[in-house]
Amino acid sequence: MIPNIKLRHFALLCIAGSVAFEACKKIPVGYISDQIRYVSDTFRVPRGTNYSTDPKGFELDGSSYPISVKLLEVRDLTSSKPTSYFSENHDVYVWTALFDPNADTTVELLNKKRKKQSMPPLQLIEKSGQLMFNEGSINIPPGNYSFDVSVSNGSGQKTFKDISVIQIQDIPFKIESSGGTAWFQNNTTTSGDIGTPTITYKKISNDGYQVRLKITDKNNKPFNPKAGELIKRGDRPFFETYARFHPVQYTDTTMICDFELTPFPMLEAPGYGYLMYYRIPSDFVNIDPGVTPTPANIYSVNPRFAFRILQTGTYEVTIKVPKVTRK
Repeated sequence: MIPNIKLRHFALLCIAGSVAFEACKKIPVGYISDQIRYVSDTFRVPRGTNYSTDPKGFELDGSSYPISVKLLEVRDLTSSKPTSYFSENHDVYVWTALFDPNADTTVELLNKKRKKQSMPPLQLIEKSGQLMFNEGSINIPPGNYSFDVSVSNGSGQKTFKDISVIQIQDIPFKIESSGGTAWFQNNTTTSGDIGTPTITYKKISNDGYQVRLKITDKNNKPFNPKAGELIKRGDRPFFETYARFHPVQYTDTTMICDFELTPFPMLEAPGYGYLMYYRIPSDFVNIDPGVTPTPANIYSVNPRFAFRILQTGTYEVTIKVPKVTRK
């Protein structure tokens, strides 16, 4: 009987030891999936703008919170080579308080809610996986980039390679409406159509927040805003309507606005979208034969147009009015 007692005692000790060992092992907290992903397989990011992905666009596939998401590497999709464009620091404005475009209409008020800071163009929010781009992305060449992330929680850590693609798009300018051009007989409401203006733009540099607007005749000769050749129509929005932080400057050929923030214009004019209206008095313009009822010099020219600047930089925008010649 004694040997059996010893065997039973030995077995109990083994069981007790096994239980103690298991009790000392760290039990995983929660669950981490192998199928974590971004809902979007491509993020189309307008270059040189403040852009954020959907904060709910990171799919955890049942993984337990809290999570920690970290950006590991970004690669050029064409060459598969790592790139540092997304991690290099640049001086950019960072918001420190909520901006109200209807109330914060001076540089002084604006600067109470922003500060310059040296930071990379891309930040990945650790608790959600959300991607946030700032205007420093102007320094990233347009193209497609793949990236890897690591995800960890109480259950462990996993790496997800090529989890999605960042497509940096260079779309600095947008024509909101080509508008049109009308002639009006002086001191009457009699009018007719001249044609649609041609809108072109040239980006002078990536620096600053400035647009230089020219309105020209069909031969690219600009009308002179300082000499009264471009009249504001009091009942309609015009270039100055959308200037919020600085007064518009006038030269012999150009109207200049420093806009501070993109996009410009920022807000629509109620009932008009982003349209801008001008009148060129009959004293300063000749209209092509056959456009107006008579060849008499009694018709003004009224162009209208709409555009937006979508990224930081200095631009020249030209509105070419058809079928007219500056005197």
